[in-house]
Amino acid sequence: MKAMDKDRAAEIARGLRVKRNNAVVAFFTGSALVLAAAYWYPVSLTPLHFILGLLAGLIYANAFEYILHRFLLHWGEGFLVQRHALHHDSTGTPLEARYVNFATSPWVVVLVFIVNAAIAFAIEGLLHFGLIAGMCVAFTVYYVAYEEIHWRIHCGGWLPKLLRGARRHHMLHHGGFKGRYSVFLPIFDWVFERQEWKQNNLQT
Repeated sequence: MKAMDKDRAAEIARGLRVKRNNAVVAFFTGSALVLAAAYWYPVSLTPLHFILGLLAGLIYANAFEYILHRFLLHWGEGFLVQRHALHHDSTGTPLEARYVNFATSPWVVVLVFIVNAAIAFAIEGLLHFGLIAGMCVAFTVYYVAYEEIHWRIHCGGWLPKLLRGARRHHMLHHGGFKGRYSVFLPIFDWVFERQEWKQNNLQT
């Protein structure tokens, strides 16, 4: 095996471990938040509230991804921008798998969940919509799906037909096209960029 192939194989093995650890931490952190939500806001477990919470959580998670990617990872020259640039620069190289995962430390995953949960719980405490349990479930599922789909786009792997367009959508982002900040569910990309997509005839 060539040295370059060995390097790539080692990075993929490392990246798979990181992805697995992130998913496990996300699952347990999300589960703890769901239990807390059920304890403090039991109405959020009624079928209607739970389903509405899932929908609200899906939209919230997608908005978080879009805002984080657009305004913290692609704006300015700070630490996060520089770290994200490594992801872009390594695409197609033996080091690609090193920079695909959302974070290399599971503590970053915990922090992301806690910050977003604090916002969601504060809104629930003020408005009493009864959506918090479903939102926590949706955010957890979205995070794990994001990591898995992003990995398969960059490092190979089967994607269902419904998500094959996500590969093209995301790689256009890596190809230098403006926008396309959501990896697999471009709700806010469509809201804010659809006119430009039409002009460039590149709508995905």
